[in-house]
Amino acid sequence: MDRQIKISVSGDEYVSEVIRDSLRTIHSFEIIYSADLRKSDIIYWVGGKGPSIKKNFLSWIKKDPLIINHWIGSDVLGEMEKNQKPVIRQIGNIIQNWIFHWKGKRGGLINFAGAPWLVDELSKLKISAIYLPITTIDAHKLGPPDNQHIKDIDFLSYVPFSRFEFYGGDKIVNLADRWQNYTFLLIFSDLNEIPPDLMGKMPKNMIISPRVERNRMPEFYQRSKFFIRYTQHDSESLSVFEALYYNLQILWTYDFPFTHKIETFEKLSDSLPSLVESWHPNYDGHTYVIEHFSIDKWREDFSKIINSTIHQKLKRN
Repeated sequence: MDRQIKISVSGDEYVSEVIRDSLRTIHSFEIIYSADLRKSDIIYWVGGKGPSIKKNFLSWIKKDPLIINHWIGSDVLGEMEKNQKPVIRQIGNIIQNWIFHWKGKRGGLINFAGAPWLVDELSKLKISAIYLPITTIDAHKLGPPDNQHIKDIDFLSYVPFSRFEFYGGDKIVNLADRWQNYTFLLIFSDLNEIPPDLMGKMPKNMIISPRVERNRMPEFYQRSKFFIRYTQHDSESLSVFEALYYNLQILWTYDFPFTHKIETFEKLSDSLPSLVESWHPNYDGHTYVIEHFSIDKWREDFSKIINSTIHQKLKRN
């Protein structure tokens, strides 16, 4: 294809913008902003089964445009829960599934998953997905970590207020309440301002912040020793990648190289003093995310998959 491929990116607002930033580095794609998705050669949907079938029926039943669904974590959990409902309550889902799989059989659908375990979970739902992590790791833009920066924040976490317990906000508050000689920073990613009564409910050693713009997050990573990701269900997280890039030690509910896995709340809480005492910059984690999760690698992997798919579609035609 000689002309640029027109691609629209929709779905999860924050991750969609990350994807657009990555696509802007690939010359063969033109990002279009249009409510009419049919003007796209590729519809890239972040989070779940793609754009509304009702509103985009022709895009779903025809082979073109190509639809990409990128599953990012809680959408997989939602799909699993949806499939556990009584059959009588699944009629709409059954119709959606039929159209979804019809599009796939015609070569017009790709499913990406942001973590290997999401690929496994989706396979149990009869959805075949390709592992493609989403990343912001671009050493040219992020710059080198400042290893001399004063670490005045012991524990940093990034939690949506609307899903406070799902992302372990209650547990992080309990940690701060028990260990009041450590400083905790809790960023509420979905609040533009902090409700006045919320501040009074927090331990005195906990700083709470409304949403922080992406370009300001390095400042907080540089000031922190640990990053806590205490989720009930997750993908490979952008915030974990970024925290590793800035040499933080990571406490996470998933197994991942150069991080500490949270086994139980009790074990985590009891271990905090020894973790702080033995803290050191996570140089190995920094190297690991650059080698395996850079924008350059994402661009290369994404382009290979799309070029192969387009080639197969042309062969079918």
